[in-house]
Amino acid sequence: WRKIGEPRHVCAPMVWNSELAFRLLVRRHGCQLTYTPMILARKFLRLDHAERLAMIEPDSHDRPLVVQFAADDPQTLLAAARLAEAHCDAVDLNLGCPQPQAVRDHYGSILMEEPELVEAMVRTASAGLSIPFTVKMRIFDDVERTTRFARMLEAAGASLLTVHGRT
Repeated sequence: WRKIGEPRHVCAPMVWNSELAFRLLVRRHGCQLTYTPMILARKFLRLDHAERLAMIEPDSHDRPLVVQFAADDPQTLLAAARLAEAHCDAVDLNLGCPQPQAVRDHYGSILMEEPELVEAMVRTASAGLSIPFTVKMRIFDDVERTTRFARMLEAAGASLLTVHGRT
């Protein structure tokens, strides 16, 4: 999956490996918590029930499971999370994706530059769900800024922070 000369990765990015088959495989090797691939909240809302389940792929052998969303609007995020919450153990907001498409479409790591919007999304989702709401974030060049951002997420209601330790 890599070209000769490219750096060798210990594991491939989550976006390529978080479908049910991979989640069950890593559980056989001791993984205790898995995440779905990143799902665009606004796209999830347009799907019918069967299509939404096909994206999440819930399975009794794959618990606890976190459904990971990309969003840039508090109400859209909450609506999508409410449709997923019966099929998972937590819902996550992905603020770690730096891909050009994410920047262009206003989701992922670019939102870390808009802390007020992120705070509103976390506060809305965490207050509106019956299961934990978590956030995956990257770090800033400045450690103090990273710490302030993480504390803001916690104060807004995030139950767990996953830190992708690079800018």
